[in-house]
Amino acid sequence: MLKSQNLCFGTHTDLSLLTILYQNNTRGLQIFKEGTGWLTVQPHTGVLVVNIGDLTQILSNGLYPSVLHRALVNRKQQQISVAYIYRPPTNVLISPLPKLVDHYHLCLFRPITWIEYL
Repeated sequence: MLKSQNLCFGTHTDLSLLTILYQNNTRGLQIFKEGTGWLTVQPHTGVLVVNIGDLTQILSNGLYPSVLHRALVNRKQQQISVAYIYRPPTNVLISPLPKLVDHYHLCLFRPITWIEYL
């Protein structure tokens, strides 16, 4: 059994477009909300958690920011999470959607291939 209460799967955003996550009924997933801090995502039976990833942030030109999150270790209960992560082929060029960029909304991200991003 792990001794540290602070042990976690480090703070990060997902590189993907979306991450669809199923959790068992054990708490551990936390998201960071600016101005509030870390919030625990309460697990509910049969509910999926959808995290916006870095690719969605790029495609939306920052309209939908990727979710900063972490997974804490629960010392008392077994925690099971199953994630489905979508990523494009390595040679696909990723950039903000043209309709989201104009003289009022500057392009926040340069075009990049998936392999370059990794």
